[in-house]
Amino acid sequence: MENHNANDLIKSLQRIYYFNKITFWLNGELITAEIPPAQTTLEFLHNNQHLYGTKCSCNEGDCGACTVVIAQVKEGNIVYEAINSCLYTAAKLHGKHLITIEGLGTLEQLHPIQQVMLENHSLQCGYCSPGFVMSLFALLANISHPDEEEILSALEGNLCRCSSYQSILRAAKELSENFTFNDIVPAWCRDIEKQLFSFKDASKLIEKSGNLFYPCTHYFIPQKLSELTDILANTPESVFIAGGTDLMVRMNVQKEEMPVLIDLSELQELKQITYTSRGIVIGAVVTYSDILHSGIIKTDLLSLYELVEKIASKQIRNFATLAGNIANASPIGDTLPLLSVLDASLTLFSSTGIRELPLRDFFLDYRKTRLNYQELIKEIVIPLPTQDAFIRTYKATKRKAVDISAVVSAVKIETESGKIKEAKLAFGGVATIPKLSHKFSELLIGKPSEEINPIEIAEIVSAEFNPISDVRGSKEYRQILIRNQVLNYLQEYVQGDTNE
Repeated sequence: MENHNANDLIKSLQRIYYFNKITFWLNGELITAEIPPAQTTLEFLHNNQHLYGTKCSCNEGDCGACTVVIAQVKEGNIVYEAINSCLYTAAKLHGKHLITIEGLGTLEQLHPIQQVMLENHSLQCGYCSPGFVMSLFALLANISHPDEEEILSALEGNLCRCSSYQSILRAAKELSENFTFNDIVPAWCRDIEKQLFSFKDASKLIEKSGNLFYPCTHYFIPQKLSELTDILANTPESVFIAGGTDLMVRMNVQKEEMPVLIDLSELQELKQITYTSRGIVIGAVVTYSDILHSGIIKTDLLSLYELVEKIASKQIRNFATLAGNIANASPIGDTLPLLSVLDASLTLFSSTGIRELPLRDFFLDYRKTRLNYQELIKEIVIPLPTQDAFIRTYKATKRKAVDISAVVSAVKIETESGKIKEAKLAFGGVATIPKLSHKFSELLIGKPSEEINPIEIAEIVSAEFNPISDVRGSKEYRQILIRNQVLNYLQEYVQGDTNE
């Protein structure tokens, strides 16, 4: 009788989960794996493959110790991208090639990156070293002979607590000068590239029950919007994930439960950056790296290009999305002030249809938006600014990269017949939502540049805001930042206009 009761209790504790059955390459070997819902790539490597060279430290994408490289097809090309495996869900690996530190060298024959780092005394405790090696691997696999700026950009998301930065930089420069793509990318990687182009298999959901606890029961990855609509009809309580660089931190660190996740990253309809009559349209799953690689953005939205370069790290930019930064609705979202002054609008999608909403009307309160039930951002529409528009951004942080802004701002000023016809200034980090300054517009519109008093306007605009104090800065500090950023914008604008 006791055994019978125990069995009944065990059965009552069992939960049903839907695992993602995926096929991908791991260090040159084609494997099929059943992935627990929302399991990270780091967890998969440690728990399923017993590969411990990829390290876990912060578990929130800050340190780079968990860096691995993903090879995949993008716009007809094979790209090698470094990503933080602690945030990258393993189900996303389907049809891709995952390369870890174990795949590069052996005890008998180190990989050139490992050898050069060894010779330059770039290894101290060694904990961060696999991450540095993989970041350099991705860099050298994509760029022949990168310069110092490109090297620093590739390594900005990797921290070394032993402070071996100078020796690591020396090693990176030596690798750049003396090694080619064929030296860096092993022949077996090249063999896999051909198979990546022809891969067509679909992933599957496998129902399982057990006593283990997972914070998620379903992890859907629709391939088309029509498929997404079907999923929504059958799973009313769901959360959307694209890059997941914020949401996965909440699951990893804060241990939040997300019963049903719908991953939008494979929706091909949302992966494009295009010109339309409305302006430049950026799909919801376009990554920050996609933005940096876009000729459209670099040519016609240089301000966005320059801002994205300062966001997070290359590992994060390789899978974080612009739409995610908006939907996250953080008051310090880096792109929100710029998108506000550019008059961006959102195309919102749900099973009931599509609607348009100006970005300035999207935010209601701290992390609260006008998204309806089961509605998502489909695309961001940015009207083309005039060629002579003065557009700038400032991001005040303690570190140059991989840091959250204390105050982030953007300005746009347009002139006609010698007078200002449009002046917009927006701030993040000074209120519960991104805020446009009303005073700035009132004080500038209709004036020629020679009548502008930057100091006076900066003081008035600063007094318009009532920022809070938190771990990133006191109210007084933020007030000074607001004033100084406005002052810098106006001084640059006046000087530039005078020079013209």
